[in-house]
Amino acid sequence: MSVGAKRSLGQNFLVSQAIIARILETARFMAAQAQGIVEVGPGRGALTAGLVALGKPYWAVELDDGLAAQTAERFPGVRVTATDARAFDWLSLGRVTGLHPWFLVANLPYNAGTEILHQALFRREILSGALVMLQREVARKFCAREGEEGYGRYAVWADPWWERRMLFAVPPGAFRPQPKVTSAVCAFSQRPEISLSSSAMQAYWEFARLAFRQPRKTLLANLIQGRGPDRAGWAEAADALGLSPNLRPAQVPPDAFVRLFARAGSG
Repeated sequence: MSVGAKRSLGQNFLVSQAIIARILETARFMAAQAQGIVEVGPGRGALTAGLVALGKPYWAVELDDGLAAQTAERFPGVRVTATDARAFDWLSLGRVTGLHPWFLVANLPYNAGTEILHQALFRREILSGALVMLQREVARKFCAREGEEGYGRYAVWADPWWERRMLFAVPPGAFRPQPKVTSAVCAFSQRPEISLSSSAMQAYWEFARLAFRQPRKTLLANLIQGRGPDRAGWAEAADALGLSPNLRPAQVPPDAFVRLFARAGSG
């Protein structure tokens, strides 16, 4: 019996066969080198059959107990964890199975998508990449470039470690029930060469948050106001890197943030 959508969980089930086929073909290509596939929010299984058919170990993370039970019943032998993905231990994928790396596929709820994706992208040691559907405005947060709509702390933070692409938009009509917003599918692949060590991810996140704390102010104003005693260090570093003191954070490319952080912010 089909489980109905729960508004409290932000559920909108993908039903468009064309979109399903497009996501599965992209997942097949991107997950080729992964040893397992983890799906967050399988829902009624629109993508699950195709993902399981790829022949790799599969693990589902589903908050809705009823849908988690349906997934386990429909696909005997797969792992299903009935929990909020925001509390999921990503490292358990490798610890429990001995497999590494895993590839993430997710149709994320609008009310938790930002947090789930952000937490997942911290786990480069276990995830080779991700193919994620989000509200389009959230997808832009992670995938935009400088000067583009949505560019901010999430995009700047992710860029040193992940190649980021927004692949295509998904209209409301592709779901039941239909949401009031447009969605988008975005892809993340680990960069073969990284400009910052993975050990710097948390510190760099705090730096990105600081840089965009008041987007209408200049980058230097945000950094100086947020780090009191380090005022001179930020100004000197920006000058040495040729960054204009009049630039707002949304005008600064990701690689310039990395150089600024490495020069004055990593200590």
